Amino acid sequence: MTDPAPESVTVQRDIPFQEADGETLTLDLYDSPAASGPKPVAVLVRGGAFAFGDKGEFARHALDLAADGFLVVEPQYRLAPEWTFPAALVDVKAAIEWARSEGEGYGADTDRIVGVGHSAGANLVVLAALTADEPGFEPELYPGASSHLSAAVGYAGVYDFRSLDAATGEGERFHRQYLGGGPDDEPAAYDLASPVAQADTDAPPILLLHGTEDETVPPSQSELLADALGPMTDVVHEPVPADHGFPFHGAHYDDVYERTVEFLRGVAAGPDAADATDSVGDTGGPGGDLPDPTDRIDDSGPAGGRDPDRRDGPGF
Repeated sequence: MTDPAPESVTVQRDIPFQEADGETLTLDLYDSPAASGPKPVAVLVRGGAFAFGDKGEFARHALDLAADGFLVVEPQYRLAPEWTFPAALVDVKAAIEWARSEGEGYGADTDRIVGVGHSAGANLVVLAALTADEPGFEPELYPGASSHLSAAVGYAGVYDFRSLDAATGEGERFHRQYLGGGPDDEPAAYDLASPVAQADTDAPPILLLHGTEDETVPPSQSELLADALGPMTDVVHEPVPADHGFPFHGAHYDDVYERTVEFLRGVAAGPDAADATDSVGDTGGPGGDLPDPTDRIDDSGPAGGRDPDRRDGPGF
């Protein structure tokens, strides 16, 4: 189904992209016909403690990114406790590989795919960037396709499960459902699922934003990852004076969005950014001037009535 959306963005919902043990996962695809390609691809991954929620929570970002010249993918992923690590990571990589395999048909530049995630989704996006093409974490549907990301953006992410486990009380340890137990039960999962432990020199540029008042995921999570990645890649770590749900709050949305797009333009738009700007024209595009936020979408949120001030449910 293709739905009309603000600023002439079209939304194709429920496109199948991953089959896993009889379960079919789908994604939503956002595109602006006014923006000529080839377009960089943005894969948006929501939070929810690896156990809650569904695609659509990043809809406002998706609409704006599409209006600004990106082809945007927002996928489902399998949830705990039914599915444990690395199922969700494999699903995110499947979405990346779907974009690389099928994206040209939608005008995508498949050499420029970036990831943006919030909370648990930030863990998945950053971990996908750090484990590109590692066989144990790759889906089976797209043989030969790379899961490489040109850049990653993490909002309020979970990056070191051992540290998180030590900092949270028994009733808040939702991550243990995802990892299959505690650190003594599943030490390998705690390490393999933690971007801090997977940091290496092959990492792409990464932007980390974290709320200084976050009581769900400690800001120290982003500090730990920034310290680990600093000697190895270009990493930008910036605080936001807000709580855990800051990317979706009306008071912070425009600032966070513009920081994100500025970063992605700088590291992922590539040498053709200026050409992309010329071809997109007034709709904006990677490498060009952003339209004023009020020209993209108002504070009422995207189609479907989603609240831009949404807060996560239990966990992250």
